[in-house]
Amino acid sequence: MTTPAPALDPTEVQVGTANGPGIWIAEAGTDPPDDTTDDFEDPWHLLGYLSEDGPTIGVSTDTEDLTPWQSRVPIRSVITGRQLTLQFVMWQLNPRTLALYFDADPPTAGTDGSFDMELRSDAPSHLYAVAIDTRDGDRVFRVTFGRASLSDAGDMDISSGAAVPLDVTLSALDDAGVLGLVQVGPAAAAATNGGTGNGRRRAPAESAA
Repeated sequence: MTTPAPALDPTEVQVGTANGPGIWIAEAGTDPPDDTTDDFEDPWHLLGYLSEDGPTIGVSTDTEDLTPWQSRVPIRSVITGRQLTLQFVMWQLNPRTLALYFDADPPTAGTDGSFDMELRSDAPSHLYAVAIDTRDGDRVFRVTFGRASLSDAGDMDISSGAAVPLDVTLSALDDAGVLGLVQVGPAAAAATNGGTGNGRRRAPAESAA
């Protein structure tokens, strides 16, 4: 199949507006919806409000140059590592968001919404599936990590007049050679994306030591 030549096409310029809730989390191994016309559904859970900066995807590559004896410049650059990350700041405090921030088991809230969460030094790392979902007009752009773990958490600044921030960075983990899935396509004719759709779980929750 012949790849179309690049062209100046304003329809390919995407504005990063949330498609409904826009940020989803599930057990590691949970598949995203089949295509961009389907919504996310159980077992995907929304993470609520994010800070106005929205999510940030990071891509980094480690390389090693091969320089022969006969030259002072490399003749080849070998990729030795690659990392994909997803960073965002959550604004809602609940069992799911706080458990993600502290990399802890999510507690069960009482009928009044109260809960206690023990932060243990001997708990293993938790693995997740995480997805961002954006929409610009009739075009949807999604990125999903099927297996990811918390790699960094920013400081929790508790100050008057500002939302308490839960700043997290999740790193994609290898899943049989796959780090993530990018989906670009049309939106559903009447997309509400309020928490129902076609997500499926293909593997149980995982934990990493």
